[in-house]
Amino acid sequence: MLTSNVSAEIERTYSELRGILLEKNCTIVSEEPHKNIVVRHGSLRGVSPRNAKKVVDYQISPRDSGARIVSQSSVSPDWANLTLWGNVAAAVVAAIFWWIASDIANLLVDGKSGYWTWLAAAFGYPNVQYAFFMVNITQALSVVLLVAIILEILDALIVYRRISTFADMTLDELAE
Repeated sequence: MLTSNVSAEIERTYSELRGILLEKNCTIVSEEPHKNIVVRHGSLRGVSPRNAKKVVDYQISPRDSGARIVSQSSVSPDWANLTLWGNVAAAVVAAIFWWIASDIANLLVDGKSGYWTWLAAAFGYPNVQYAFFMVNITQALSVVLLVAIILEILDALIVYRRISTFADMTLDELAE
């Protein structure tokens, strides 16, 4: 929760804040003139706290001869859901790739046929070089997906911790 005090009267503060938010491509979700504005900003593709999809609530109240603005930012539920379910889907695909690699590796080591050993065949016959290639490529794809999941989790932690960056920039611009 961020707070900013400005010297302009409440009506002027409200109109300037509204103008800044519209200039920054915010979508106004709800507003109560001269009291509060709730906006949606960012996109589902946003990966930084500044451009991740979020909802920001600005409360404006009179203070001495000026106005006081309190902002509260939160990650948009659809951004959070996309991040969560995207990581779950990536983990499932990584597990399937690892299963394929271990199944084909078992064919090479023990000669036992498994569910995915048909992938090791070339022109209908088992091919050792192709089997090694399939083991290596599926393991590599699994590792790449696991690294992507770790990076996405780190990104989500950063976004959640610094989601108020956009509101802070907006309030700084308003105070100028």
